[in-house]
Amino acid sequence: MAEVDVIVVGSGPSAVNAAYPLVEAGLRVTMLDVGNRDTTYEETIPEGPFSELRRTDEQQHRYLLGESFEGIAFGHAGAGAQLTPPRQYVARDAERLLPIVSGSFFPLQSLAEGGLGGGWGAGSPQFCEADLDGFPIRLTDLQPHYEAVAARIGISGAHDDLVPFLGDLQAMQPAVAIDSNGESILRRYQKRRAAANQAGLFLGHPRLAMLSQPLRGRSPTRYWDMDFWSDAGKSIYRPRWTVDELRGFPGFRFVGRRLVQSFTETADGGVIVAARDLDSGRIEELRARAVVLAAGTLGTARIVLRSFQLYGRRIPLVCNPHTYVAMLNANSLGKDARDARHSMAQLCVVHAPDGAQRRFTVGHVYSYRSLLLFRLMKYSPLPFREGMEMLRLLSPSFSVLILQHEDRPSPDKYCALARAGDGGEDRLEVEYALSPSDRAQHDAVETAVLRGLLRLRCVTLRRLHEGNAASTHFAGTFPMSEAPARDDDLTTDKHGRLRRARNVYIADGSVFPSLPSKGLTFTMMANADRIGCHLRTVLRPGSR
Repeated sequence: MAEVDVIVVGSGPSAVNAAYPLVEAGLRVTMLDVGNRDTTYEETIPEGPFSELRRTDEQQHRYLLGESFEGIAFGHAGAGAQLTPPRQYVARDAERLLPIVSGSFFPLQSLAEGGLGGGWGAGSPQFCEADLDGFPIRLTDLQPHYEAVAARIGISGAHDDLVPFLGDLQAMQPAVAIDSNGESILRRYQKRRAAANQAGLFLGHPRLAMLSQPLRGRSPTRYWDMDFWSDAGKSIYRPRWTVDELRGFPGFRFVGRRLVQSFTETADGGVIVAARDLDSGRIEELRARAVVLAAGTLGTARIVLRSFQLYGRRIPLVCNPHTYVAMLNANSLGKDARDARHSMAQLCVVHAPDGAQRRFTVGHVYSYRSLLLFRLMKYSPLPFREGMEMLRLLSPSFSVLILQHEDRPSPDKYCALARAGDGGEDRLEVEYALSPSDRAQHDAVETAVLRGLLRLRCVTLRRLHEGNAASTHFAGTFPMSEAPARDDDLTTDKHGRLRRARNVYIADGSVFPSLPSKGLTFTMMANADRIGCHLRTVLRPGSR
């Protein structure tokens, strides 16, 4: 059995950024994943602005609604609401191969090349010191890796009122342009800035993994408003762009169609990984000096629990509770909207009555166009014809605020692996419940934020809570800890090493002890880069 230096499990945001410093240092790295890709739509979507395609493309229904009309959902929005037909490959096979049993938690999982990064919203704030409360690492540990990842993937943003909350980057590109709808809100905020800030409300440009300048063969955003449908130009970062870069290194190998089952450490310090070839059904064994698990929080949980035969063992789980708020922006009523725009968050909203030194709440404002108006019709009290006409008239002024709340572990939030009794796949059983005090706190924050936005002429139409897993921000199953390790410990040290193992590292959200009110993906990538840099010094002493 030939041995490589490192096996990386997964190909999502954390996996590729953990692999990069290892491969760059000349180490032999094998990446294992199922690696599903879009084979239906990617080559068929014409290039051009959304509005032009809607007017002129006679075949637009094929990718907007889907060749099997899979783009028409009849349930609630929930996790994966942004997965248009060209993005649905991200979740392909996950329900079958990664079964979840729960009455309270219905997460989006991925077996795609690039993982959930194939359909993420590109939000990329940094964690600040307040966000790292309870972590064994500080901002100074992460900052050089934020810079390294920003230079690798491209982060755009502005030096505005949100810098104390979202962090600063030397590698940051200029902010992408805000659309007309967002501009009108920002102008109103700037006129009432002092009063808004005194009430703890701050607005500014979001941090996005979207290019405003060329980078590594990728193009800046074209403002076509096709970001939910197409990756033309590659302006939004997808982890598979990094997989393609890694394939250019002689020491890197990507092995697809492999579902990793478990790992075993050998007496001589090696690690053997067992993976099922999904085409032949055979279990293959691969050997490495070290393993990096980055299969997503829930995927990594399965692998670790199965490797130690810890069926029924409860491990913690945290997830940002999400609230969607439909708003009407009165600042833009009756005004012409600029056609050129991108589809991602136009504004970032921070509610920080105690300043940046205490944990605060972050939200993002989206305009609503390219996700199609029929999705809103079920919420209209009017008959179809009148409802659609009203939606057309008001749609340039529609905004959607997505608020995400912080989350910490509790006995009511956990998962456990259950052995398959029918020869199928082991099931991950998940329970997740917010306490009455959690819900009351969320409601109080939301009320304060919406009151502040009302003063900026953003009128709340409806609040929606689309389920506990709607954010797709999962973490905390194998948290980093400085506490003394026990024999049965399932924590990790500050370098991501699983304390119950010698040469197994975890580089995804599993290691975050809690989640602040922020998207975690950029910090996962920076932490994965940090872990990769540490591991290369372990395997190749003296490397930097």
